[in-house]
Amino acid sequence: MIRRVCALILAGLLAAAAPAQSGQPEPAPASRLAPDDLAWAALAAGLRRQAGVTADFTERRWFPFRAAPTILRGEARVSAEHGLSLHYLAPDEQITIIDRGGVLLRSASGERVPPADPRALAADFALLQVLRLDLAALAPAFELSGRRAEGTWTLVLVPRDPDLRRTLGQITVEGEADAVRRIELRRSAKQRVEILLERPRPGRPFTAEELRRYFR
Repeated sequence: MIRRVCALILAGLLAAAAPAQSGQPEPAPASRLAPDDLAWAALAAGLRRQAGVTADFTERRWFPFRAAPTILRGEARVSAEHGLSLHYLAPDEQITIIDRGGVLLRSASGERVPPADPRALAADFALLQVLRLDLAALAPAFELSGRRAEGTWTLVLVPRDPDLRRTLGQITVEGEADAVRRIELRRSAKQRVEILLERPRPGRPFTAEELRRYFR
């Protein structure tokens, strides 16, 4: 997120970067998934039962013009009701909030809403629904593929719209039991963002102060 972490942290990166070097995302490493799949519905129910989830994360951003990724670290908070909050601790402190109202960036200098962009909006929408595994909400806009094995799972989203597919690329989410552990937004091999989440801390409802500080 290069000092500013834009929505879904990736969407901002992808929206501002140069045209992708590879026109199509890599093939989804999983089988086509029906939005009403019962096994995935049971997994989704487990995610939605969690009142609040907090986990440390590391974010890596790859740019076409740099060999090494830019690395950022922080705390992620997920609430079924309030959305996703990414509290970046390094290199600069900032909070990115992604919820039904869109994206809000909060820092010591105040709050701001990034400019609207179809690619960013699509990525933000996908992230919110993926964190709840709401396949029915995702299916109209994305081709869904999935894989489950021994307690782990992978969900792959490819935009149905050809223009969005070229600019946003592919979103891959990996989890373990009822916890999301990895999110990747890949536009090409040299232009992608990867978020690695540590094991969640013991779940509990967020306090009023946490909701005020990390959500809206």
